[in-house]
Amino acid sequence: MKKLILSLSALTISLLSLQSFAQDCSGNRYSQAIFTDIDSAVNIKYGSNYKQDGITNEDLYLDIYYPKNDTDTDRPVVLLAHGGSFIGGNRKDIATLCKNISSMGYVTVSISYRLLNVNASVIANPGLEFKKEVVRAIHDMKAAIRYMRKSYDNNNPYGINPNIIINGGVSAGAILANHLIFLDNDNKIPSELTSYFSAQGGLDGTSGNSGYSSTPQMVLSMCGAIMDTTWIESGDQPYYGVHTTPDQVVPNLYGQPNIGMTIPVDLYGDSLMFNRAHNVGVNSKYKNYPTGGHCEFGPEYFADMMGFTYQNLCVQGLSTKNNPEKVYFSVYPNPANSTVTIEIPGNKWDATYEVIDLVGKVVYKSTIQSDQILTQLDVTSFPSGVYQIKVNTNDNRTAIKKFIIE
Repeated sequence: MKKLILSLSALTISLLSLQSFAQDCSGNRYSQAIFTDIDSAVNIKYGSNYKQDGITNEDLYLDIYYPKNDTDTDRPVVLLAHGGSFIGGNRKDIATLCKNISSMGYVTVSISYRLLNVNASVIANPGLEFKKEVVRAIHDMKAAIRYMRKSYDNNNPYGINPNIIINGGVSAGAILANHLIFLDNDNKIPSELTSYFSAQGGLDGTSGNSGYSSTPQMVLSMCGAIMDTTWIESGDQPYYGVHTTPDQVVPNLYGQPNIGMTIPVDLYGDSLMFNRAHNVGVNSKYKNYPTGGHCEFGPEYFADMMGFTYQNLCVQGLSTKNNPEKVYFSVYPNPANSTVTIEIPGNKWDATYEVIDLVGKVVYKSTIQSDQILTQLDVTSFPSGVYQIKVNTNDNRTAIKKFIIE
């Protein structure tokens, strides 16, 4: 009996190790609201940096929301920035949005970032000063991403998967998120901002938490825009955009933002960002509202946005730049009672897969050929219970998923 317990313990440790970044999407997690109570950790300092005067220091804070009584310690992070034209707004403005996302199983983060003080220098040259503000905000959001990854190494108090951090935002927050994810190379920095980026610490900045990656795995743009759509390139992270056609604050197509005054910065809105992303093969989706003002979306946008997120997380596996060699696969339906589908998007490996029961016994084994995306498994003869499917490629890549047979 003691040997059995030790064996089971070893198996559990082994499976946890293999599963650590193979997302568990069972039980409608990440596709529906399955938690009614949300906990939070608020007013957490994640960094600091100088204000636009280059003299006064500003502490930076974030709020974290997560499902109450959730035992999962491997949850994706959705990190969002509020709107306010880069001159106002507050991280509390999007608390309800964060809680709605967390009710689906995610850990959500709402950040504050340095805002622009409209002084004489800004009024004299608003275009350049607003662009500099975007640089500072990018640095702050990157520091927040690094903070969350750093928290994983500090006993993972928020139960996150540090390999899946999705950034996004509303209005100015979406502009910020879009520039962070697609302005990812020094060669893309506009000439008028080259020296400012350099003085502020390059692309990553100096807002805190050095030594960790500040690259997110996906972007959610709610009435956002970007200064140059050619920054979006083949192989970039998935992109979701939503916009209203009549939006005059942040243009849906091409134009300059109007925040009560026109800011002389040329922007391409979500519709043109989507066109570019689609044309270069970036996994992307766009939802348009033909009527409505700035960020005036109908309630169905949320399900559409989170449905796209679920597909990338649980079906596509968010196989992005950070882990191009990792094997991602999905198992569905889950729970199942007759046939299970194993899907490996973009499969390029010859592989074997094993079905393992709770006591560690391999109850079924078969092969998957390279370029075989879908594999069907008949489970009608399997007893009800919890199983693992383990995929092993011919070059020693391994991943494992849990599924349930009813």
